[in-house]
Amino acid sequence: MEVNIEFLPDEIIVRILHFLCDEDLLSVASVSNRFSNIVCVRQVIRDLDLRRTYRYSTEDFKTFFLPRARCRNIQRINLDHVYWIRLPSFVVKLKNVETLRMIGTPLTFLQLKWILTSCPKLQDLSISWPDDMESDKQEQWIGGFNEVKGVLSRLQTLWILIYADPVPLLELLNHCTGLKKLIITNHHACMFLNIPRSFSGKKYKMSFPHLQELIIDLADGCFPLYLLGCLFQSILEGCQISADWKTYWANMLIYVNSESLGNEIGVIRKCSKVFLALTPEVWEMLRETGSLHHLQELLVNGQAPRTINLTTIVCSCPNLRSLNIVRGLNITLDVKKVCEALPHLQRLSICCQPEQGPPKIIEGIATLRYLTHLTVPVCALIEIQHNKETSMKKSDALISIGFKRKRVGVSSANSLARAELAAFSLVFENCPLIIMLEIGFNTRVSCSPARVHWECLENIKKLKRLTHLTLDGIPITDGIFLIEITKGCSELEFLRLRHLGPYGKCCYLEHLPQALTFCKKLVNLRIEQNYLAPGTAIFKALLECEKLERLFMHSERDMEGLDISAIDDFIEKQKSLVFVFIVGSHTPIYKCAKLARKYKKSFRPALIVRVRNALCDVFTDQNTETRTTPACHYNEMITFRSWTVESFM
Repeated sequence: MEVNIEFLPDEIIVRILHFLCDEDLLSVASVSNRFSNIVCVRQVIRDLDLRRTYRYSTEDFKTFFLPRARCRNIQRINLDHVYWIRLPSFVVKLKNVETLRMIGTPLTFLQLKWILTSCPKLQDLSISWPDDMESDKQEQWIGGFNEVKGVLSRLQTLWILIYADPVPLLELLNHCTGLKKLIITNHHACMFLNIPRSFSGKKYKMSFPHLQELIIDLADGCFPLYLLGCLFQSILEGCQISADWKTYWANMLIYVNSESLGNEIGVIRKCSKVFLALTPEVWEMLRETGSLHHLQELLVNGQAPRTINLTTIVCSCPNLRSLNIVRGLNITLDVKKVCEALPHLQRLSICCQPEQGPPKIIEGIATLRYLTHLTVPVCALIEIQHNKETSMKKSDALISIGFKRKRVGVSSANSLARAELAAFSLVFENCPLIIMLEIGFNTRVSCSPARVHWECLENIKKLKRLTHLTLDGIPITDGIFLIEITKGCSELEFLRLRHLGPYGKCCYLEHLPQALTFCKKLVNLRIEQNYLAPGTAIFKALLECEKLERLFMHSERDMEGLDISAIDDFIEKQKSLVFVFIVGSHTPIYKCAKLARKYKKSFRPALIVRVRNALCDVFTDQNTETRTTPACHYNEMITFRSWTVESFM
């Protein structure tokens, strides 16, 4: 007897559709009138996440949102970074929508007002600030939000990504009196940010009596300091200090008076998530706050004007689960003491000057059994375990008799044996829950390349749950360990290789294609290396990575051009791709332009292809082409910043 899904009653089909992703729902809705009506059911269509609907164009979306019943039953919709469609006019049909996320989707001021007018039940709104909101067009926005102040006053969550002049933002915030969570950010927008023009308007004083979560992340942009100070102080003065604070993240350096700092510290005492850009005043007051029992996540941007030791402050947070020190300039930390005081730490990033040597660092980290995210400098790889060091020195002496001095990083039977004895291997053995590992980034902590025991990287294969791996500035001399890692880490989704080998010279090109054939779940690949061309073997191997979505390759010192035909063949056959950015030094400019034009109007709406010659400025074009490159791809391709942002937002 034949079984056909059409024979099933609607109630069972509704239950089946619950297991489909939202992209498949769009396909099911076009099968027949019956299935189209079923997809209109509230239980099926209530929550929509359309961020990965890469195969659908603006016209496809308009067709899907044509039935009124379907639009009426949608309460939450996520269109974050759906950059390949024009402004979704169908959004104004969603009369009952409560959560609308449109970060990274192009928007104008009039379109924003249109959405606010048409969606009166909005409570959670995320948008990119309209590009046309310049300070010389004040007639648009001064008083322009009065018409929708009723909707704005009912908003509970507001997330704004700023690209253009941020001055009109203050006018909008005046009406958002019911906010519980406020996020203002411009991460990775600096390369296409308009320079704000001078403004001498009225002073704004915001009032957010219900605010519990505040995130101001403007380190990458050009937000004027006087406006930032006005915004920051107005928020703190307008909030009730007795409120139940959950998150406080202010990514900025502002010198404010002691009274404002007192309010700030009062807020920090109640938060579970805090970002600190340390100044001497803030540091002194933090030392007097005592134990911070509520604090679970601490992120420090260590641009301190003088040396600061964070050990006491960190150890005063007994429930801390995440510690991330970004660009730790003039910051020291007793890693071993911190790890002993916080055995349940899950996320640790040490981009600062460790107080002890590498052995103490490793001894501390190896005790963190629950660790899932780890970022350490290269100097963590320069020691072997103390209990076996003496015997290894003797064997080294026997092997070296009568031979030339061993070259830096050259593999041998002895060096492979030392891989098991390297101190960092303790981390791989004792921290099996790690899903994100980053080694590098800290260029201020120098160490002799001869002491870096990079062979121990092969032991990364013991991390069976690893999904994100970044290796930066390690003086390797072959890539055999990459093959072992990709064989053992079958869940790997993100791989970033940067400046590996002596003097950053690529010495693993032979092994990389072999390693890529084992990366069946790889989604993001980023390679920043010299001498990659022609790279034909790499592009052929990437065809085995069926889930690959983003590829970034940057090689500045090639002696020959990249194989354009191999790149073209790779893009044609790899249907999952949405972003390709390749830079080579000797690749002919006309060939790069020809390939980019071919995919500019591709039948794959979300696909973006950028092929550049490194001798040209890859981020400045007369036709402002880079402005159309979505910031979401930069966020995805730079892991270090992305897990920092995700942990707070």
